[in-house]
Amino acid sequence: MKNDKKYTAITGASSGIGYATAKAFAKRGKNLIIVARREDELEKLKKEVFELNSTLEVIIKVCDLSVLSNVYQLYEGLKDYCIETWINNAGFGNYNSVAKQDLKKIETMLRLNVEALTVLSSLMFVITKI
Repeated sequence: MKNDKKYTAITGASSGIGYATAKAFAKRGKNLIIVARREDELEKLKKEVFELNSTLEVIIKVCDLSVLSNVYQLYEGLKDYCIETWINNAGFGNYNSVAKQDLKKIETMLRLNVEALTVLSSLMFVITKI
């Protein structure tokens, strides 16, 4: 392990529930590992966290979890940290009518919302010892 610090890891941290959750954990004094595709949004979140508590460590992991190989790379990159809390929040929905569905978008959604969720949840169980 890189150090003895404990971290809360949050996927989908660039917006919505993940973003709000990261700020809520920061208010509780928790070091964060924030994961999402959009680095600019993660940097914005990191700045806001430091405004709440400048003593926290915030680690940014830019990762598109709809690509299964990235899921495994993220897992490997998290093994060196003591993950106290795992929040597997990455995902999105599609609200078009069935007649207007973009099948590429649906495939990406399924890879993220089902495959990445299941694989990461299973792998993280091992290193967090939930």
